[in-house]
Amino acid sequence: MKEHLMEIKVLTWRAFLHSKRTPMVLIAGLIQPLIWLLLFSSIFKNSPMANLAGSGSYLAFITPGALVFTAFTGALNGGVPILFDRELGFLDRLLAAPLRSRLSIIWANGLHIFIMTLLQCLVIIGLTAIMGVRMSGGPMGMVVIIAVLALISLLFTTLSLTLAFMLKRHFELISIVMIISLPMAFISTAFAPVDYMPTWLTWFVAVNPITLAVEPLREVFFTAQWTWSESIFAAPFGNLSVTACLIALLVLNLLMSLAARGVIGKKLK
Repeated sequence: MKEHLMEIKVLTWRAFLHSKRTPMVLIAGLIQPLIWLLLFSSIFKNSPMANLAGSGSYLAFITPGALVFTAFTGALNGGVPILFDRELGFLDRLLAAPLRSRLSIIWANGLHIFIMTLLQCLVIIGLTAIMGVRMSGGPMGMVVIIAVLALISLLFTTLSLTLAFMLKRHFELISIVMIISLPMAFISTAFAPVDYMPTWLTWFVAVNPITLAVEPLREVFFTAQWTWSESIFAAPFGNLSVTACLIALLVLNLLMSLAARGVIGKKLK
């Protein structure tokens, strides 16, 4: 176990060194959601969406969506370094090294993505607080925020790593990310409530992991006396609470892990 943890530590540190040497990637990941926040809040400032869900402003309404979108996009790009390592031959060197467990490569990549995502989200929370968007849910609300970001990051990091081991070139993964990221973001409640959407989209919105992540965050952001069991989203199949959303994200992670296990396990043999 000690050797395994040391491998994860070293490989994670390597990933952080890469981030340090390419700061533009981190800056771009931070600037993009901030641009969305400023752009969307300005465009819809005088629209009927200006006062939604007790948030007080459209900027406040989309802040939880920006946090989830940051975690979502960062995780979806998590497999790109693996593909670069494969193209440069470094992955073959790692697989030939006497590692205690080759899964250390996966754990290190996931840990690096989560820490970077969490730092970006904390910056967004700080900047939006300066702009007047305050989190009202207290310490337990912050626990929910971290748990949701961890679950959404883990879910799409697992998907991205699975695709990385299935594909051969990094531009293939980038193309897939470009295709699925925006539709998933907009077919959710990140930027508009489900009541503003066509009826035929309701089921897609309700089962979208981004919706399942955004709704608990929005609840703990703007409801001081929130509870774990109170209904926060009316899905076609029933009302969802904070607990139900967290359980749904956990189940999705388990299903994704089972799907990824065969692919990644086979490639790491």
